[in-house]
Amino acid sequence: MYLIRQADEAGAKSVSLSLKNTQKEIIELVNSNSPIGRSLLKEAMMVHPDVGEFATKLTNAGRGIIGPREFQKVSEIMSKHLAERAPITKNFTKFWNEAARLYVNDSNSTDIPWVTFDGKVLKQTGYRTNVQERITFTDPVTGRKVSNIYETVAEDSTLLGKASIQKARIGAGVNGNHMNDATIVRQFHLWGKKNNVQTASIHDAFFTNIGQARTAKNALRRIYANALDGDTIKKTLRQMRKEGLSRKNYNSLLKQAKELGLIDAPDRITRKEILAPIATGEAWYGVGP
Repeated sequence: MYLIRQADEAGAKSVSLSLKNTQKEIIELVNSNSPIGRSLLKEAMMVHPDVGEFATKLTNAGRGIIGPREFQKVSEIMSKHLAERAPITKNFTKFWNEAARLYVNDSNSTDIPWVTFDGKVLKQTGYRTNVQERITFTDPVTGRKVSNIYETVAEDSTLLGKASIQKARIGAGVNGNHMNDATIVRQFHLWGKKNNVQTASIHDAFFTNIGQARTAKNALRRIYANALDGDTIKKTLRQMRKEGLSRKNYNSLLKQAKELGLIDAPDRITRKEILAPIATGEAWYGVGP
């Protein structure tokens, strides 16, 4: 695995061992024989092209293919390692699952607001229920009866149903996190434009000319520090309250966010810590060169 080789070359023994253990667990799952449908591969591709490619490689394994049960195990392994490196992630998603459910029930709307780090109000609109209507009419020229199916998205006040609520619960936190990532990427490109530095990005990977990499890295640290001050959770809850979330549920969610350590945590990382000089022999994780 490429990442394992990189960790070995960098002398990061603990990271290398962790990746090797993860690889071993996944290989053990791949070697089982279970049926898999095209729909599962399609869903994997919809999550992300890289996930789809990963799923395809696993199903093309010479010693067997994997099915939904094995995918669940792989997900559990990956979630476990992610939770170890970023404990807040699990609580963050779980919190927004509940927030989305309460908001949809209170507001009777599946258009969920999200306030990004830079204060922009965006809307998640992909949770509306689709409705189909059969249209039958007589062709005035031929006299024949013609039937067709017209599909549209239900209005917020009709046919929300359990499906829309479930979609909102699953997607709200994940999509909100993507919005936050996109905000940081946007700020990076705006910084480059302002300072006449050519920038590029692939998802949340950042690129500049190697000669400008150190300057870009310092700029990114400032962008992350600014994001910390963005208070996206509190601002999003306030926007939800403005657009229909009941005061009771607003107060309940605010209390829950504090209890989970998502906001106002006494031990949370500070702006000063993010911008502090990096000690010799250390590096800022995730940002090269």
